[in-house]
Amino acid sequence: MKYRTLGKNLKVSAVGLGCMGMSHAYGEPADKKEMTELLAQAVDIGYTFFDTAEIYGTPDNEHDNEELVGAALKPFSDKIVIGTKFGIRFDWTSTATNLPVMTDARPEVIKKSVESSLKRLQTDHIDLYYQLRNSLIFWTPLMFRMKPFFR
Repeated sequence: MKYRTLGKNLKVSAVGLGCMGMSHAYGEPADKKEMTELLAQAVDIGYTFFDTAEIYGTPDNEHDNEELVGAALKPFSDKIVIGTKFGIRFDWTSTATNLPVMTDARPEVIKKSVESSLKRLQTDHIDLYYQLRNSLIFWTPLMFRMKPFFR
């Protein structure tokens, strides 16, 4: 596996594993045991970058993917990088086949999203955190909205 450095020092595998399809968007969620085994195999062959988002879920568990990724990759936390995203949610009250997407990147929403993602991912830090889509609600540059989360 080849590796790259993002920014100054975030080393990741050149090929990452997007985990969305394990529990969101492509039919029924995959079997959790099988996906846990798949994630472990990916680490074994050199994958170090895994991508998820707080919105990747199901009507029964709208955060299913972060929970799956967090539990499955917890044993490898010192070897891997997890990227997760924030900024949109589905309108689960809608009866539309394709649920409306609602953007929201207000500071208080970002704070809640960070805290919740940390719990679901079973970690004390998020390696790469990015906004899934632009929020038209507030045009304050994202770096100013994120400033309170940097130490």
